[in-house]
Amino acid sequence: MSNSQQILKNSTTQIPVSFWQHFAEDETIDALTHAEVDDINISGHEQYISELAPDFVKLMSDGYFNLPLKGVTDPKNIDDLKHIQEISDDDEWLVRQAQLVREQKKVIGDRKGFYNIFSPLTILKWALFDSETENALKGDERLTEFFINNPEEITHVLQVIAKGVIKQVKIVVTAGGADGLYYSTQELQNSAYNKKLFDTIQKGIDLSVIAAINEVSDISILHVCGFSHTSNHLEWFKDYDLPIVNWAVKFENVSLKEGQEIFQGKVVLGGFGNTTQDVLYQGTKEEIEKEVDTLLSDLDLERVIIGADCTVPRDTPVDHLKWAIDAVHRVSLVS
Repeated sequence: MSNSQQILKNSTTQIPVSFWQHFAEDETIDALTHAEVDDINISGHEQYISELAPDFVKLMSDGYFNLPLKGVTDPKNIDDLKHIQEISDDDEWLVRQAQLVREQKKVIGDRKGFYNIFSPLTILKWALFDSETENALKGDERLTEFFINNPEEITHVLQVIAKGVIKQVKIVVTAGGADGLYYSTQELQNSAYNKKLFDTIQKGIDLSVIAAINEVSDISILHVCGFSHTSNHLEWFKDYDLPIVNWAVKFENVSLKEGQEIFQGKVVLGGFGNTTQDVLYQGTKEEIEKEVDTLLSDLDLERVIIGADCTVPRDTPVDHLKWAIDAVHRVSLVS
């Protein structure tokens, strides 16, 4: 059975806890054309660690969200999209991320660092909507239609993207020095998307990336993303073989205890909501401390790490995060 102290090599009797935020003003900007994003990212990590002193760090990939779709002019056109080409091993998108992680690791000290990457499904759905004129859910709609109407073609496309993500996994660990990956995936947010589509296409793609993650690291995190109120069937992901699992406890309405039951033998990560309406953002010290007590009640404390549903807002008061960390650390694992 997984143990949070063993996974993080934490020699103390404290429950691990960490929070994270984006540092670039727009995390989706292309760092290859905006080189300043890397400096903002690195200095942001350095200041954040200095102020917060978390037990581990999610290494943010601001500026590198969008894997290049080589050979594709219009991804919304399946006849064009199916001509996608695998990115090369020395693609600048890969090499620059290895450099970024090396610099991030220098400023986080001896803490474990988990580099943030996205699933092929997520990468593709982002490419399928016009961010200036369309709602993001248009990408989910178009990709669902491809799943239904063009299953062979879209499987091929996702497999090619997965090869690029696998190269990303390997280079940020072997050349960059990341201790593990923070693998963000989710269901398509569309009423026509169902478990059959998930099982026949998405799951195999995700598992191919997870297998590559496990080849280079034994302490990575599965993030079933519930950002901006996206919804997932958590049980669909229960055999995704990564040792730590993070999901949107608040929005999915699945507690840490319930998550321990779904993800048998895994360490669960999270607990706090990550919106401006949640107690972590707007609560008093007493309210945040009470929330910690509530989160840690009736749990297997050796299989829990406290964090948030997802990235916290940039303007979350640092004191609020410190209050949460201190409250968690006061709960001893020694009876």
